[in-house]
Amino acid sequence: MIQSQRKRVAVIGGGISGIAAAKVLKQQGVSAVIFEKDAALGGVWADAYPDVRLQNIASQYHLSDFPWPTKPDLHPSAAQVREYLRQAVAHFALDVRLQHTVIHLTEQTDGWLVRHESPAGVHEERFDYVIVAVGQYSDRSHRPRFPGQQHFRGTLITDADVSSLDVFDGQRTVVVGFGKTALDMATWAAGRSARVHHVFRTPRWLLPERILGVHFTFALFNRLGTVMMPSWSHPTAVERFLHRRLGSAVSSFWRMVESIFRLQMMRHAVKGDSVAEKRLLTVLPQHQLVPDLRSATALAPERYYRYVADGQITPHHGAVRGFTRTSVELSNGDSIACDLVMMCVGSERPTFPFLPSQYRQLLEEEVGGPQLFRHLVHPRIPRLGFVGFNHGFMHVPIVEVGTLWLAALFRDELALPTVAEMDESIHHIRAWKRQHIHFEPASGSATSTRYQQYLDTLLKDLGISPYRKLPNVVAEVFARYEARDYRDASREYDRKRERRTRILRPIRVHM
Repeated sequence: MIQSQRKRVAVIGGGISGIAAAKVLKQQGVSAVIFEKDAALGGVWADAYPDVRLQNIASQYHLSDFPWPTKPDLHPSAAQVREYLRQAVAHFALDVRLQHTVIHLTEQTDGWLVRHESPAGVHEERFDYVIVAVGQYSDRSHRPRFPGQQHFRGTLITDADVSSLDVFDGQRTVVVGFGKTALDMATWAAGRSARVHHVFRTPRWLLPERILGVHFTFALFNRLGTVMMPSWSHPTAVERFLHRRLGSAVSSFWRMVESIFRLQMMRHAVKGDSVAEKRLLTVLPQHQLVPDLRSATALAPERYYRYVADGQITPHHGAVRGFTRTSVELSNGDSIACDLVMMCVGSERPTFPFLPSQYRQLLEEEVGGPQLFRHLVHPRIPRLGFVGFNHGFMHVPIVEVGTLWLAALFRDELALPTVAEMDESIHHIRAWKRQHIHFEPASGSATSTRYQQYLDTLLKDLGISPYRKLPNVVAEVFARYEARDYRDASREYDRKRERRTRILRPIRVHM
C-alpha cells in the first residue's frame, strides 16, 4: 500500500463543480475548503436568467452518490438546481465559505498562500494545493461594439441584464446568436413581443428532445451511441478498430442521424407552404453534424422550429454590421426596425486574476480556454488543478472522476509524464479539436460530447474499470448511462489502492 499524508486543498468556486470536487476530496481523506465570492451557492445557477432549465435530465446531473432528495422536473429549473446544491452541501457537511473572494495566490515551495477577502476583512491561509472550479462560463457575457451603436434609440442588452421576461412585452425584438441562450430568448420572446427577429452568422445543428420518438439521452448516453463519436482519444480496442478500420461506417451513421434531424425539423412546415419551408431552410445547417457536437450544442427549445415555420420568429442568416437610430443593419443587406436588441454571443474567455502574472499568461493566452493535460493540470504550474473547465454532457461524473484523479496526483499515487510528453498530448488534442470541432470559447478545455471517451481515459489512468454497468453486458451496451453509474468509483479506487505497490501512470491517448 502506498502511504501518504493528509493534504489540505483550497477549492475556488461554489458551483456544482466546486461542490462535487470538495465532496470527492473529503471522501478521499483530503481536507477541502470552498471559497465562493457570492453570497449564495450555485455559480452560474445563482444568477441564471429567468425560466432557464438544465439541458441534461435530472438523473444525469447530480452527485453520483447523492440522488435528488425530492423529485425534480425532467429538465430541472435553476431554482431546483440551487436547492439541490444547498442540500448536497449540508448532506456531506462541506466547508463552504460564502462571500469569500480569493484575491491572490502566492506560490510557495510546498503549496500556496491563499489571500481572501470577506466581510470580516482580508486574511491569508496556507494550502498544499488549489483547485480552480470557477468554470468556463463564469466571466461576463460578451458585449461586442458596432458602428452607430451609440445612436441607437432602442435598448441593447445581453442575457445577463434580464431579470424578468417582461422585458420582451410589446417590443420589436432582435435576438442575436445561435447558442442555447439565444434560442431560449427568441422562443420566449415569440410569445410576448410584437415582432421577433433571430439573427445569426451560422445556423447550428440542434439536438431534438426526441429522436424518432425516443428521448435523445437514450441514443447519446449509452455505449452503443457514444462508441460512434469521433474523438481525439479512443481508449478501448473496439473503438480504435471502429474508427480506424471502419471509418466509412461511422460516417454513414452520422449522415443517417443528420437526415433524421433534418426530416424532424422540416416537418414543422405544413405541406405545400413554401414560405414556411424557406424560413426553416434558413435555420438548417449546410455543414455536417459532428463538428457542431461541442459544448455549445443546444437542445432545440420545444417551440422554436414551430415558431419559425409559423412566422412568429423571422430568421436572418447574417452578421450585425451596425446600427442606425431605429434599426439593426445586417451584412446580408437586411435592415430590421426594432426597439430591443439582445446580444447572446457567448461569454468572455475565462480569466484568473488571483494567479501570479506568469501563470495567468499561460492560461489566458489561448482563445479556446486553458490548455491542460487531461483537461485538469497545466504542465508548468505546480500544485494547481482545474475542474469544471473539462465541461461535458456528463458534467458531474466528469468533475468527480477528474477530482479523484487530482487527489491521486496530490497524494503522489499518480505520477505525471514529463513536461514534453504532456505538451505533446495537449498539442495533439488541440490540433484534433481545431480540425474536427467548430470553434467556441470553451473549445480548448471542454470535453463536450466526447465525455465517455474522456471518462474512460481517466478511469484507466486510475486503474478502475470504465465499464460501470458490468457484469450486465446488455445494460453496458444498450442502457442509458447516468450519474449514479459512477457512485462506486471512489470506493473501487480505495480498494485497489490498499493493494497497490506501484505509482500509477497515465495511459497514452494517441499513437
